[in-house]
Amino acid sequence: MVCKPEESPFWYDRLWRNSVDFFRSLDIPVRTLECCSGDLADLKVKSCDVEAWSPRQQKYFEVGSCSNLGDAQARRLQIRVKGADGRKYIAHTLNNTVVAPPRMLIAFLENNLNADGSVNIPAALRPYMGGKERIG
Repeated sequence: MVCKPEESPFWYDRLWRNSVDFFRSLDIPVRTLECCSGDLADLKVKSCDVEAWSPRQQKYFEVGSCSNLGDAQARRLQIRVKGADGRKYIAHTLNNTVVAPPRMLIAFLENNLNADGSVNIPAALRPYMGGKERIG
């Protein structure tokens, strides 16, 4: 995402919340782990990992991440925006991996699997599954 510098904290929170809400809508317990400044890659200003619970492993594992790169990436790419006042400024960029598909599938199956081998279909997906509540 490319945005105005003053809007990057808002968009970071919005992107992060979208990731968390997506997993929770699939009945997957998640938590976020904010990366400390010493662990941030060169360009990142702020970053967090979204982690899903694995019943099989009895621990959380990363399923996505969200990062605010401030103006560092835009400087490298020379992304400049002309404001309403006609002055140019360097934009801020953000990255969000909402879903890493293989990891999401693992988290989905592990958290919705029943002892008989059937899989519960979360309410958010039932309209797309003909109203089914389970896959047998």
